[in-house]
Amino acid sequence: MMAWEITEVEVQQLIALNSDILTPERLEHYKMLAPIYYEVACDYCNATLEVTNSGVQVFVAKAIQYYANKAGLVSRSMGTVSYSYTTSLPSSVLQLLNPFRKLRW
Repeated sequence: MMAWEITEVEVQQLIALNSDILTPERLEHYKMLAPIYYEVACDYCNATLEVTNSGVQVFVAKAIQYYANKAGLVSRSMGTVSYSYTTSLPSSVLQLLNPFRKLRW
């Protein structure tokens, strides 16, 4: 499977999908994480996906947003500070990839 060589325009589209403000830091953040979540999508679907599919683009954007906004926080305590995060994406984000999944025999 080839890695996704993301362009500046594609990064800007992903940022726009999340209604985020375009900053140089966010641009680099998305540019670094987009190929990683593309590979996650390909592994989940058991196939090499076209980056031009809108469902794949939305998945990548929402996966980046999910982890960037501390949405994976499942518990928190204040006495001696303790945080717990989930390491898996919620089904609402993974559901975007269901039309692209291939059956594994």
